[in-house]
Amino acid sequence: MNKENGSLRLSRREFLKTAATGAAGVAVLGAVEGCATLGTEGESAGARDWLGRAPEIAESRIKETIETEVLICGAGTGGLFAGAATVEKGLKTLIIEKNIMAGIVRDDVGSIGSRLQEAEGSVLDKEEIIATHVQYSAARVDQKLVRIWADESGAAVDWYEGLFNANPQAGKLWHEGGYDRIHQGFYKKFPTGHSPEWNPAYGSGATLLSEYIISKGGEIRFSTPLVKLESLGRRVTGAIAGSESQGYVRIKAAKGVIIATGGYQQNSRMMQALQPDTYNLMPPFRDGSNAGDGIKACLWLGAEMDDVHTSMLFDRRALLPTETPATAPNTRSEMFWIGSQPFLKLNLRGERFFNESAPYDFSLHAASLQPGKCFVSIFDGNYLEDIQRFDTVGCSRIYPYPNGAPPNIPVPAILGMNEGLKAGGFLVEADTLEELARKANLSAENLSAAVARYNALYDQQRDEDFFKEAYRLSAIRTPPYYAIRVAAHFLCTLDGVRIDTRMRPLDTEGSAFEGIHVIGDASGSFFAHTYPNLFTGEACGRTLTFARRVARFLNGEQMG
Repeated sequence: MNKENGSLRLSRREFLKTAATGAAGVAVLGAVEGCATLGTEGESAGARDWLGRAPEIAESRIKETIETEVLICGAGTGGLFAGAATVEKGLKTLIIEKNIMAGIVRDDVGSIGSRLQEAEGSVLDKEEIIATHVQYSAARVDQKLVRIWADESGAAVDWYEGLFNANPQAGKLWHEGGYDRIHQGFYKKFPTGHSPEWNPAYGSGATLLSEYIISKGGEIRFSTPLVKLESLGRRVTGAIAGSESQGYVRIKAAKGVIIATGGYQQNSRMMQALQPDTYNLMPPFRDGSNAGDGIKACLWLGAEMDDVHTSMLFDRRALLPTETPATAPNTRSEMFWIGSQPFLKLNLRGERFFNESAPYDFSLHAASLQPGKCFVSIFDGNYLEDIQRFDTVGCSRIYPYPNGAPPNIPVPAILGMNEGLKAGGFLVEADTLEELARKANLSAENLSAAVARYNALYDQQRDEDFFKEAYRLSAIRTPPYYAIRVAAHFLCTLDGVRIDTRMRPLDTEGSAFEGIHVIGDASGSFFAHTYPNLFTGEACGRTLTFARRVARFLNGEQMG
């Protein structure tokens, strides 16, 4: 790397040299891909101090001025997709990233009408998917944006597949399909997902996209955080980036700035102010790089944020048998990956309390009304066979899809993770239910009664209590028996700056700012209340689709 004026430039040769050794760091430094107006939903009184004011940077501290056509803030999922799209258009592109290397690029990419889907005869009902998305969000979204994803995502995924076809040593892009004609239930699953099978010696999506951007003349500067946007009136002209210790750089962007800095899931002040209910569902966390930088920069301009503050949560955070989200430390984050499987789930009194066959965060929302705001997952020695029958989708799946697509994490890896959880005291194992209750810190009487009732429901293949689908019931009769406490694992925030169909931020009157576009988790107007995770990869698919749409707009192409 070449250090110049307090920033780190990465040449193509240097990137290729560090890609293999830095692959693990990519996942650590990036997150998986707020600021409301006064009095908006979820914001406690007097909590707006998280926003602050745009910093004043003395001209004497600005050590360098750069001119480019497109400035992209953030080198994670959104920023790298946007960079690949703009360099393809021949636009001079600079990406700045606050970390020392690119962030993680999400693997599951959702679309409607890709070549891979069509080749398998997987025909999705676009109208049904749009309507279902709107229902999940209680219509608190811009339905025109949902339609854009539905209309344009197939072509976007085809482009992504083309990168794999041109670079086969990277791996292969699969369509996660074949389940649309079997095992549908009360919560319908849509085979929208596409997921790469990476060559372990190659790297990841960050490697593939960064190589592509650099090969076409794009530049990525690391250790260069966005500080604030600069504008003339309502038109953004560029940004100031850098730090007080290393100095600042002014970047002038002739065609536009793209904000792709992610959400604010690692900013505890924002989370406590905007999503206190969500914050209380998980153990405390340490602040990190996904701190809402781009969101705040847009709000300092006068843009508006979604007034429904939403997160993507996984029901997979492992707790010790004596812990709750309120008492667990922030020094560890063990994952119980199969926590999303529809096993029998009990509250801390040892009572069943909801239909476990539901989207990931539904179990967490149900548990928020129970003692300790968490649940205990109960299963027996046949759990691998049960999981195969459960036929889950997306990242919770551990068996190949009916069409042969591999899962994100396969069975051998799951077994290894579970052994680690047992060694750490999180996953408890016993030969009898009485012993299991003691180890799991549950009432033996209540656990025995809950298991007996659940076995009876399984035998009659009808859940008369909560109406779980019959194929997702399971018997608990074969030792060893297992129990584990589970809380929320925080993936990302989904509320951001309100945008129009050109991804431009909007003010409180719905008027767009010029010279700036917001994509990925920094953008809003697309999700509300929950994430419809049964549309596998919709969040990443939206980010890819909107990144490519912005590139067309910046290139002067006509769009609807």
